[in-house]
Amino acid sequence: MKIRIGKKNDKKEFIKVQKEAFPNLNSKKQIKYFNEKVKNKEIFVAVEGKDYLGHVCFGKHLLNPPFIEGVFGEKFAVKKKFRGKNIGTDLLKHLMNYCKKNKFLVLYLGTGDYKGNKSILYYKKLGFKEIGKLKEINPKSEYKYGQIFFGKILK
Repeated sequence: MKIRIGKKNDKKEFIKVQKEAFPNLNSKKQIKYFNEKVKNKEIFVAVEGKDYLGHVCFGKHLLNPPFIEGVFGEKFAVKKKFRGKNIGTDLLKHLMNYCKKNKFLVLYLGTGDYKGNKSILYYKKLGFKEIGKLKEINPKSEYKYGQIFFGKILK
């Protein structure tokens, strides 16, 4: 497996994986988002041969409170048929190494705050600490539930 910066020609697979993981997402918004992340080099993609396995997108926050000198993991998904093979963990570790190399102090993540969300336990297992919750989301949001946020200090 190889992890690399996302490219424009990854768009179709990115949208497919996003829709598989988050069926309620708006494809047009996802395309705009993807284009912005590729332009800013804020997407890592896991591939093996010609197979697109998954991705993690992020935003750099040098001056934006409360995330000063931090990176926020924004989109994180692995194709269903490749889950359980440490691809997601490798993507997150790659992002953590990127953060350390570029002297970002904290990696933040968010996920849905609903019963049975496996991501919550997964993030805790990787050493992330719960830092807050947002019960209400913008009414125009694609999310139908609140969010829970995690952070990990990178040394």
